[in-house]
Amino acid sequence: MSVWSSLRRASQGSPASRDRRSWLPAWIALWLMAALPAQPAGAEPKPLRCTLQQCYATALQRSPLMAAARLSVDQYDSKLREAQTAWYPKLDISNFSTALPALKPGRDGSDTFSDYDFLNVGPLMVSSISMVQPLYTFGKISALKRLAHQGVDIAHTTVRVAEDEMRYQLSRAWWGLVLVESLRDLTTDGLKLLKEQRERLETARDEGDSNFNQADLLKLNVYAAEIEEKVKQFDRNRAQAEDGMRLAMDYGSDVPVEAAGELTAVAVPELPSAAYEALALANAPRLLAQRNGIQARLIQVDLARNQLWPELVFVARLAYTYAPTRDATTDSLATNPTNSATSGVGVAVRWSLDLFRQLEKIDQAKLDARQAVLQTQGEAMKLRNDVRQMYREMVDARALIDIQERALKAARGWLLAENQAYEDGFQEFPEVLRATETYYRKRMAHAEAVYTYNLAVAALSRAVGMDLTSLEASRRLVGAAGTGAVKP
Repeated sequence: MSVWSSLRRASQGSPASRDRRSWLPAWIALWLMAALPAQPAGAEPKPLRCTLQQCYATALQRSPLMAAARLSVDQYDSKLREAQTAWYPKLDISNFSTALPALKPGRDGSDTFSDYDFLNVGPLMVSSISMVQPLYTFGKISALKRLAHQGVDIAHTTVRVAEDEMRYQLSRAWWGLVLVESLRDLTTDGLKLLKEQRERLETARDEGDSNFNQADLLKLNVYAAEIEEKVKQFDRNRAQAEDGMRLAMDYGSDVPVEAAGELTAVAVPELPSAAYEALALANAPRLLAQRNGIQARLIQVDLARNQLWPELVFVARLAYTYAPTRDATTDSLATNPTNSATSGVGVAVRWSLDLFRQLEKIDQAKLDARQAVLQTQGEAMKLRNDVRQMYREMVDARALIDIQERALKAARGWLLAENQAYEDGFQEFPEVLRATETYYRKRMAHAEAVYTYNLAVAALSRAVGMDLTSLEASRRLVGAAGTGAVKP
């Protein structure tokens, strides 16, 4: 029974008929509720408001995808250390144990069944420890180290690829959020203006104004419905942009995200397409990774060739045999080199020669290197075409901003003229409404043109592997294009 039902039941009926027992749980519950400390209201998470550069820094620090990409560098560093350990001495420890029958006195062991006493069995244990130190390997170990170094370089370029992709995706989400906020403010102003016009028309209708036209009110309501539909669409786009930013920066869905910035066209140096192509060929991380892959393939060819040569190693061996059922020997390495318990040091030559298979491996390594060269050449050609296409899209998007600005100025002047003519009684309301609709559509088109241009810049930045909006990048790009320092 709840507290309020108990109070209601106790308050109903005459005093004689009241159930006094129903008051007890009610008052106890009220007393407990009053004694409990007030629970603080759940505080909403503080909005995360950041500029685009701040979002970049946060994503680089918090993103698990970026952390996973950076781990590849650590993995190749470990492989490099593994290649360096090939120069360290190698220890080999072995132990062999079994049981042997005793040799009968005066027998030499030529007859297995008659010379051995199988009723007298004793242990046999042979232990040895040996060390092998490489002295000269004909380039095998140095090739492994160079191959590991190339792996580290490839890992670094892979991290750059992940960074460029993260920046591009975050730029899409951030600029999308800025666009939605700008258009949301624009549609709010438009709905406010349409509301004022609707109230004016409804007043004229209610007052029986002879100039009132029902079609004007219907057209206004249709246009207002279109704007309200846009508002719903903007809400969906905002939620999608927030999800993209939270995903890139590794924040939960309960953290509100805000973009600290305005929808303005970013500044990039005005250079010909050839300059951007040259920069991409010299700086694009994907292409750099493939070029490092070519070097790795060539090193593999050298490594396969070096396998044809022997290795010079220093060997030290210490051995001991325990066999109480046999006579222990004290032969040294000089007197009995074939003794299994021999100890000593010396220089040895190791040569594992599988000629025909090793020659085939050399040919395979050459083919792989040739294939990597051709793939890199094709990727370079594709990159030039992609950069050229992205450059055209960026230039066209920038020109479209200027076109939309001129159209917006013309629409604003048209709207002012129609409003003034309508107030003076020289114009019909449908013309005012049409001018208003055109003006707001041009404002939306101008905002979307700026958004498209900024995304085109972000896409070109990802292709060339450099943030073209930064002052440092612009300075490097202008200097390289002017001096000819950037070459494919």
